[in-house]
Amino acid sequence: MKHVLIPFAFLCITTSVWSQIDDKPQLSLSIPAIESESGEATETKSLNIKPLESPTADELDASNKVNGLTVFKRPDLNVEEEFSMFNKKKFANPAELYKDNLNKQLKMQDSEAANPNAVGSLVDQYFGDFETKSGTVNIIYRDHQAFDGDRVMVYFNDDIIKSNVLLTNGFSGITVELQPGLNKIEFQAINTGTSGPNTAEFRILDDDENFIAGNTWNLAKGVKGSIIIVKKE
Repeated sequence: MKHVLIPFAFLCITTSVWSQIDDKPQLSLSIPAIESESGEATETKSLNIKPLESPTADELDASNKVNGLTVFKRPDLNVEEEFSMFNKKKFANPAELYKDNLNKQLKMQDSEAANPNAVGSLVDQYFGDFETKSGTVNIIYRDHQAFDGDRVMVYFNDDIIKSNVLLTNGFSGITVELQPGLNKIEFQAINTGTSGPNTAEFRILDDDENFIAGNTWNLAKGVKGSIIIVKKE
C-alpha cells in the first residue's frame, strides 16, 4: 500500500507546479501606431520593390515605353560616304590635275560667252608690267570666242590710237614706238557682242616678233584692260 501512495503523491505535486506556471500572465511587446498631426493613427504600408527588367530589342521596336517611361528612339544614321573637303578624284600626276582645272576654266569661259545674260567684268583689269629692250612693239588682238561683233578702243600712253576696232577671229593690230621707261597700253570695250561680254585675246610682240606678254579678257561695256611695257636702255 505504501508503494502505491508514493507515486500518486508525486503525480499530484507535478500537476500543481505546471498549473502555477500556466496561470502566470504572458508578457507581450506592443508597438503603437504612428499618429498624424491631426491625432489620427495612420496605417503603415509596406514598400514592395520589384527589379526593373531590361527590354528586348523586339520590345523596343514595338513600343517606345520602357517600364512605363517614354523612351525616344535614336534615329538610324545612314552615312553613305564620309564628308571630305578635298577632291577625291585621283590623278596620276600634278599635270593631270592642272589640265583638269584648265579644262574647267575654259568650259566656264565658253558658257559665259554663250550666255546673253553674262555681262563680263565690271571693274578695270590690270595685266601686269613687262620689260623689253625693243624700240617698238606690235600690239595684236582678236576675238577669242565666237565672232559676235565685239568692238574695242585702243590707247597708248593715254592717247587713242585705234578708236573703233571690230574684233574678228583672226589677229589684227598696230605697231607703236616705245618711249624710255613706262609705256601704258589700254583696251576699252566699246560694246558687248551678241553672245555675251566683250571677249578678246591680245599679244605684245617685240620688233623681232618675239612674244613679250599676252592675255585674254571678258569685259562689260566701257570697262578697260591695261598693261605696262617698260623700255630698258
